[in-house]
Amino acid sequence: MAEHVSESSGGKGAPSRRKFFLITGWSSLGLFLSGAGAAFARYFYPGVLYEPQTTFNAGRPEEYVKPVNPTEVVVDERFKSSQRVWIVRSSKGVYAMVGVCTHLGCTPNWFPGEQRFKCPCHGSNYNVEGEVVAGPAPLPLFRAKIKLAPDGSMIITTGLLGIKRPELQYKKSTLLPRWTDEEKIDIAKAPYFLEIKA
Repeated sequence: MAEHVSESSGGKGAPSRRKFFLITGWSSLGLFLSGAGAAFARYFYPGVLYEPQTTFNAGRPEEYVKPVNPTEVVVDERFKSSQRVWIVRSSKGVYAMVGVCTHLGCTPNWFPGEQRFKCPCHGSNYNVEGEVVAGPAPLPLFRAKIKLAPDGSMIITTGLLGIKRPELQYKKSTLLPRWTDEEKIDIAKAPYFLEIKA
């Protein structure tokens, strides 16, 4: 009879049901508290996206190749990956164009043979002035501000992009993929164009 009771309670040395539930309960509570503690600690870690500075030094204008043909431009892509900016050298000067497609924000590619920027996502095409010549892009490519520092190097600012078109912020039916006459005057002078003589 004594032997029968010992077997029903699990026997000596075998964990009882009560002990099993006790270990499982404490383990579950420990896992829950560990997860809650990790989530609480993560709350204090800054959730900031680190982006490149909106103002950077692009070097001296003499470092950029001047086009042989005065009707063409030479596009320098050294800041394309880090700043998403092209430095464009024309026969008259330098300007900086932001490499963000105005359709959905992809990065277009420069094709020197065609003198065009082409977006690989939805086929938007831009001319050397950034105007849309094909595709669904609603606006020209933005121009970054450019100025000369006292040491002769160029300072590019992408924080305040392009020409403001407040009426286009709300009405998509009034899209204007080319520069207006007033905007063409604006982008051909400071702060969007750096004239270089000789």
